[in-house]
Amino acid sequence: MPHHRDGYQTALSGVGALILAVAVLPLLFLGVQGATLLNTEAIEVFTRPDTGWAVLRTLSLGLGVAALCVGIALPLAWLTHSTDLPGRRFFQLGLNLPLAVPSYVSGFIVMATLGHGGWLHELLRPLGVEQMPEIRGGLGATLALLYSYPFALIGLQAALESLDPRLWEAARSLGCSPWRAWRTVVLPQLRAPLLSGGLLIALYTVGDFGAVSLLRYKSLSYIIYLRQDSLSDAYRHEAVFLALMLVVIAVGLVIGSEKAGGEVQQALSAQSHGRPWPVVRLGRWRWPAFGLCCAVFGLGVALPVGLVAWWLARGLALGHTIPLPTAATLITLLLGVVGALLIVAVAAFPALLSRFGDEAASRRVRLTSHVGYALPGIVVALALLSAVTAWAWPLYQTVQLLLIAYLIRFLPLAMHTLSESLMRQSPSLYDAARSLGCTPPRAWWRVILPNSRAALAAGWLAVFIAVIKELPITLLLGPIDFGEGILEDPPRFETLATRIWTLTADEYFSEVAPVVLLLLATATVGLLLRPDTQHRRGAP
Repeated sequence: MPHHRDGYQTALSGVGALILAVAVLPLLFLGVQGATLLNTEAIEVFTRPDTGWAVLRTLSLGLGVAALCVGIALPLAWLTHSTDLPGRRFFQLGLNLPLAVPSYVSGFIVMATLGHGGWLHELLRPLGVEQMPEIRGGLGATLALLYSYPFALIGLQAALESLDPRLWEAARSLGCSPWRAWRTVVLPQLRAPLLSGGLLIALYTVGDFGAVSLLRYKSLSYIIYLRQDSLSDAYRHEAVFLALMLVVIAVGLVIGSEKAGGEVQQALSAQSHGRPWPVVRLGRWRWPAFGLCCAVFGLGVALPVGLVAWWLARGLALGHTIPLPTAATLITLLLGVVGALLIVAVAAFPALLSRFGDEAASRRVRLTSHVGYALPGIVVALALLSAVTAWAWPLYQTVQLLLIAYLIRFLPLAMHTLSESLMRQSPSLYDAARSLGCTPPRAWWRVILPNSRAALAAGWLAVFIAVIKELPITLLLGPIDFGEGILEDPPRFETLATRIWTLTADEYFSEVAPVVLLLLATATVGLLLRPDTQHRRGAP
């Protein structure tokens, strides 16, 4: 048995090395470019005061948004897990919907609601309010990026789903109040998903381009875009060094998260064996909790939908013809489903490597995979374009290249939840399967992965929604002839995200309305297809 175990560990390490090689492509491109530019004036960007302020702005935005989102997600996850919250099953799905709102759409919603001439200003104008506070900058960017809180909520929901209720019941039987039982039993078990959810949000924030560009917040990603879009070679060279600084920030965030969380300890409550949680009575807090969930749902879902519906109604009232983007919807669904399946399948290997293989190799894969996620999508796309034009021209403007870019960008979304789920499983499950004659791959396939169904579904959902709303990568790497043989008279390559961006940039708000609604509807379908939601429906 040890001989086979060592062989399979070697195979896992080999797959991990292959994943690392793919994930490191953007970093390799930036490193090569940076090495060739060491003797240019662009290197002085490191010593400029405005660069230091940009780094501080980026870190403060990332950490601030992460802390606020985790603070929002933690009570929502518990309230929708097993309490007597009115409409609990509805909120289980509905509170995840803000994840489908692209940052460039949420940024515009913030401006249209809180900016000068927005909805709030129109309501306050009869009261004598003629001037609204400036919403552009850090405040507006923070509000727009709060729509990313479901990154933490989805992971927390999956963690609570795997938590054994017998610990809670034991604490209650020993005289603990519901609050004390939650604080002493449940909360310590959520340390890992809290940290990993906060990390994902922080990395998403520091690499975001849509909200910071629209709200003119000069973070590193926005400055990189401005430099890269410049006609000056010196500015484009500076963008390379600024992107390297963003890589350092991403690695620092990952290392800091691991130091804060320590090693993920084996949980005694690894498996609930299908036992349902008891209904936790909220008592006098029942309706305040319901009000909190309604407020979050209203601001995260009802406000965007209401604003978009108003655009649509106004356009129809003015007699505008608003075509439905059928082809763009089909392309978006195909890319989302295939991309999410591919990335979740790939994420299983580093997760298994962390649980059953070489921890040092697993840590290298985890660290490297976050580089692509923290970099702006435009940097990842430009890195891959440079790589394929130099070394692999047949991949240029193909679906395969687009899927590779999605893999580099979104691998951590699936890897985090799956790794945590595997680490929480009891070693006796694997040992029992091996003692019955299963090879390691068969034990993983028949025992380990089925017990991580909630984590697999959560990872698939997060990646699916991320892919369907991805903008810069799809714009730069999308194939021209996609849909040939699938659609009759195929149009140019276009997804819902790229169509929203084009129409919003041209201020065709009436035409963008049905596209945004379709994007939200697509995310809702993804939520409804989660296998664990079917399990919840049958739970008392």
